Amino acid sequence: MKLKSIGPLQGEISVPGDKSITHRAIMLASLYNGETVIYKPLLGEDCLSTINIFRQLGVNISITSDKIIVDSPGYEAFQEPDDVLYTGNSGTTTRLLCGLLAGLPFKTVLDGDDSIRKRPMGRIIEPLRQMGVNIKGNENRFTPVVINEGTLSNINGIDYVMPVKSAQVKSAILFAGLFANSEVRITEQDISRNHTELMFNQSNIDLEVDDNKIVLKPLSIDKLKMHDITVPGDISSAAFFIVAALIVPDSRIVLSNVGTNITRNGIIEVVKMMGGNIEVIERSVNAEPVSDIIVSYTGDLKAITIEGELIPKLIDEIPVIALLLAHANGKSVIKDAEELKVKETNRIDTVVSELNALGYNIQPTHDGMIVHGQSRVDRTRNIFDSFNDHRIGMMLAIAALIELEPIEIHRFEAVNVSYPNFLDHIKQLKGDL
Repeated sequence: MKLKSIGPLQGEISVPGDKSITHRAIMLASLYNGETVIYKPLLGEDCLSTINIFRQLGVNISITSDKIIVDSPGYEAFQEPDDVLYTGNSGTTTRLLCGLLAGLPFKTVLDGDDSIRKRPMGRIIEPLRQMGVNIKGNENRFTPVVINEGTLSNINGIDYVMPVKSAQVKSAILFAGLFANSEVRITEQDISRNHTELMFNQSNIDLEVDDNKIVLKPLSIDKLKMHDITVPGDISSAAFFIVAALIVPDSRIVLSNVGTNITRNGIIEVVKMMGGNIEVIERSVNAEPVSDIIVSYTGDLKAITIEGELIPKLIDEIPVIALLLAHANGKSVIKDAEELKVKETNRIDTVVSELNALGYNIQPTHDGMIVHGQSRVDRTRNIFDSFNDHRIGMMLAIAALIELEPIEIHRFEAVNVSYPNFLDHIKQLKGDL
């Protein structure tokens, strides 16, 4: 894939449905005995992996261009799968299902692609074992993960203080906790994305949240009742076009119907801290708030420090935020972001290597990076690589929009994981590439 500068971006787009919400909606709808319609879902490769797994368990799931229809016999009628449940490149599918599958009365095996096999699963396995889940992984910390082999799990409650800032760990515990015979209590260091909690509450599950403390009542699975769900646009996908509009001269775009959940809106906070031209117009507030976002080019961005409790609110957006910081005046710092090392790639190293090759000036640190803004030199190569990481691929594509000479991005198809129509939207905002 080759891209270069195409001039200002103008117009309005609706980014794809939120990946995190789509995953969770499919999982809960599959557990429920009945039909659930999920409107405006993300139909990227990760969510299709989740759908295919529940089909293997006996759930009837049909897909159209704008909705998923889940017609499930309920978890009590699930069938033992004949094969390994393949999660592809999806960390969310892999980790959340470790908890959910623990409540089923048969053995399951989860495995993914080469990237998933390198991602840490011990952080999931350890608390689930404390709950009485019969689970083991390769070296007890990687996939393949085997659940309920030989002996079925007897799931107990847990009082768990989160050692890492991870919504996936929290959600795995909560999905296992649906089947627990006593209360599940979780205390977070910093509040991570709360889509699981919001969806549990919407689905009649007895869960209480008080600041950073979560309590799930025993055998909550018995109360599960699903309603149709409309998925808002994914703010993690919107972030790439927010940054594009801020750095491509004379741009002005509208991103409609974007989810602006308070646990996910870190990119908006960052842009405001930097003095960027951004306006957020609230459209609806149900379980998940939805807004239109208007962004336009800003030529005088301020350098900032991103740290602490802000990190969980923007962890997936850091690759493109690093690009934005490189256009600010002065030195910016990202820290407390060790979690970047265990994403689809080590995103600290990958962001630094690819953006520095473009001529930017970024230093890696043990928990983030130092970005020297407005200090760009000539690029050292014309060929770049997503390393099969969708967010790296999209970051490079946005960077290319201000390059006079084209850059080539290898393995660009990785963007299909979360944003299958990414290039179509660039074309929509500017015409042919």
